[in-house]
Amino acid sequence: MGCLMKNGIATNGTLSGECYVLQINGRVNSTHRCFQDALRAGLQLKYEFPHDDVKLREITSEKVIPETGLH
Repeated sequence: MGCLMKNGIATNGTLSGECYVLQINGRVNSTHRCFQDALRAGLQLKYEFPHDDVKLREITSEKVIPETGLH
């Protein structure tokens, strides 16, 4: 079961204050509310483009957590 999202905007009416940003080669590719959805999309990108730099970052309302590279 995935998150109820459409174009990066929560459709279930609740905002938790955190989201996950997927970057490929330093550019933002997509934004997700659920970690599982972001991880799934990141792994799919890494599978499709194995030589590109794919990173998943968690962003909260208070701070930005350091990026995690998908290997």
